[in-house]
Amino acid sequence: MFVTRRLQNARVLSAVQQGAVLLLVAAVFYWLIHEASVNLDAKGIASGFGFLADRAGYDITFHLIDYTPNDTYFRAYLVGLLNTLLVSLMSIALATLLGVLLGVCRVSGNWLISRLSYLLVEFLRNVPLVVHLIWWYSLVLALPSVRQAIELFDVAFLSNRGLTIPWASDGSLVGWGLLWLCLGGLLGSLAMGRYLARQPWKGLGPSRWPAILGGAIALPLLCYLISDAHWKWDVPVSHGFSFAGGVALTPELLALWLALSIYSSSYIAEIVRGAIQSVPRGQYEAADALGFRPRKAMAKLIIPQAIYPMIPQVTSTYLNIIKNSSLGVVVGFMELVSSTGGTTLNQTGQAIECIALVMATYCVFSLVTSALMNFYNHRVGLRTH
Repeated sequence: MFVTRRLQNARVLSAVQQGAVLLLVAAVFYWLIHEASVNLDAKGIASGFGFLADRAGYDITFHLIDYTPNDTYFRAYLVGLLNTLLVSLMSIALATLLGVLLGVCRVSGNWLISRLSYLLVEFLRNVPLVVHLIWWYSLVLALPSVRQAIELFDVAFLSNRGLTIPWASDGSLVGWGLLWLCLGGLLGSLAMGRYLARQPWKGLGPSRWPAILGGAIALPLLCYLISDAHWKWDVPVSHGFSFAGGVALTPELLALWLALSIYSSSYIAEIVRGAIQSVPRGQYEAADALGFRPRKAMAKLIIPQAIYPMIPQVTSTYLNIIKNSSLGVVVGFMELVSSTGGTTLNQTGQAIECIALVMATYCVFSLVTSALMNFYNHRVGLRTH
């Protein structure tokens, strides 16, 4: 009787159904893995992930962590994973910035700005991403050589070797330590802001965001003042046919970053335009009646209301950026697919294991991104309803 009543509960019934489907999927995967293992053993083909401890034997030009050909395949996998994360995060940031700018221009009252942004968005959207990538890669390779490099503010250089920029060095607050301190300060200021702010969210107000961004600077600065660190900038200088100092964004990374960012920004621009136009016309009239200027009304009233409907579609675009980063193989950028799914697979012959590792990694990336964006969507929904 009790079991019958529980099964009549919609939530319990839904959980039972999802659990049954999950068990079925797990059983199918187990059967597939078992059959593949048996067939590989019957043909004398090695299986398993033991090859990850073997020497890789190939070089990766751009890497965020120390790597040499003498390192293991697992180390090469980590390098490819970090390269994928780097280009994905850089592309998401730039695509969001450009997309919001183009989206706001699309709904501008200025006819020329609106038409020009419309033509730009339509052009970018209708050119395949691979064409974008090849075009940007060819453009970077056509830049002047190192000796005739384009100087940017006397601290960075743009040439056919890529973009060489200054980088912090010689101190305890360098590299990953500085990044974690900035992230900790940002999260701490966010938590403090949520604790102190008892009123519902009213948009991107000027009083909260400077304090939040200041938190990302305050913690590293405090640690710097109380430690014996010596902050220095490693500024690149021309040295023969190369640059000495700084950090170089290779032509492959630069081309992939620009192609992903500019291509994806056109989709984000249309999402922003549609979300802004979905705000009821009465909101514009109310702002006008209260004496708001158009720019302030857009920033304080319209865009905060448009954020909620645009988040699900922007999440889909972010997921596409992460997956499209695999096109780095076209220009030779060693990301996850190029390293583990390409060179490692060809050298070891462990096709099933390599592809499974790549698929599982991209699945984790997608699930984490979706979870973060869904959490943000839920928080925004609570604030706007």
